[in-house]
Amino acid sequence: MGPQIELKLGVREDSFPPRRFTPPALIDSPMKTRGHPSAVKARPAILPRDIPAEDAFRLTLLQCQWHIAANISAVVEGREAEGLHQMRVGFRRLRVAFTSFGCHFRNAELGKLRDRAKRMAEHLGPARDLDVFMGELLEPAAEANGAVESFELLRGRANEARRTAWNFAVTHVLSPAFAGFMADLNGAVERRIWQGHSKNTFAFDEPAQDVAAQVLSHRLKAARKRAKHLGGASDQQVHRLRIALKKLRYTGEFFAPLFDKDSVEEFGLGLSKMQDSLGAVHDVIVARETLARLTAGEQNGSGLSFAAGIVYGWHLDRATHIFKKSVKRWKKFAHTEPFWTHTTKH
Repeated sequence: MGPQIELKLGVREDSFPPRRFTPPALIDSPMKTRGHPSAVKARPAILPRDIPAEDAFRLTLLQCQWHIAANISAVVEGREAEGLHQMRVGFRRLRVAFTSFGCHFRNAELGKLRDRAKRMAEHLGPARDLDVFMGELLEPAAEANGAVESFELLRGRANEARRTAWNFAVTHVLSPAFAGFMADLNGAVERRIWQGHSKNTFAFDEPAQDVAAQVLSHRLKAARKRAKHLGGASDQQVHRLRIALKKLRYTGEFFAPLFDKDSVEEFGLGLSKMQDSLGAVHDVIVARETLARLTAGEQNGSGLSFAAGIVYGWHLDRATHIFKKSVKRWKKFAHTEPFWTHTTKH
């Protein structure tokens, strides 16, 4: 019997037949390919230019919920890697949405929902990491270095771990905890729990465009702070910059309909290129952590450890070159004019 593969999957959850969630009526339901459910990406935000902040907040939360729910079939029935990825993106967008409308839309109840959303996504993490490892990290390195026997050993170990992680992920999506979260999120939006005992009701009627400019400026300032001394940044500092840029990107997408389309696209293109560069650097960290789990208990010099070393070394060398581009791209992106400072077209 082979060595046990530790994935740190957490506590097992009870499963039950999947509860079907109806996407919000304001958004079209996702289409399926014949006989196979397909992954669904986030749809462009739907916000009228003159919408008040509270209505924009409600619509944004509902669209994030729809994005998550729309990928349930792709995960449970199709076991699609892209479906799992999109579900995780949906949870990340939701968590960012909770903090993208200013302090008047934050309270203890919403904070608990945000924490629960984080835990929901964490249960999907091991399967997603192994999908990335198998498709984007292992195979390119194996092809570049020759299909030696050692790579077959590593590939087999990774496939075994991936099956375990996917079984856990599907069980989680079918769990009462998952269904309960989705129901509670929907209930929170219907009850407008952010109002609570707030006395400042004027904040809810404030134009969403004004709120957007304030929040986006804050997000950009945070990213610039993280990017200081980027050339000599540690892995942790680079990771923090990646998170700051994701928050900026998602917040920009939420509010995009409120601003000039061309300006939004120009800013988004530069931001996307910057994220791609840092994503390639982050792949090295994913490869290192995944390889450490897959080779746990193996002696140095074994075929498995040898292949792991080649894979890690190949990506480390590649990331070193890409990181240099990241520094240059940041300098260019830092001079891009924020789209929310432009005069909007009504």
